[in-house]
Amino acid sequence: MDPFIVKLEGKSLKITNNLDHTVKITEVIIKYKVSVNLIDDRIGLKTITENVKIDKELKRKETLQIETKLEDINEISIIYKDDTFRRIDISL
Repeated sequence: MDPFIVKLEGKSLKITNNLDHTVKITEVIIKYKVSVNLIDDRIGLKTITENVKIDKELKRKETLQIETKLEDINEISIIYKDDTFRRIDISL
């Protein structure tokens, strides 16, 4: 069972606690993939990372909503604490 259910709706990222107990989310790291023009007139991909400090407890099935800067999210990392600090990486 995944500890979190993550949905992207436009520029809104919704993270739902899928565990049977309360957890404290301390930070969410959002990685965007954007197209860039390279020096030789080719198009490449660049990763932009945004760190969002949260520091909020989520009860079972409770949802946290984060407004994002872009819709092109490639991956997020959720740093949370239950009995110890943990990190989960989720590809979207």
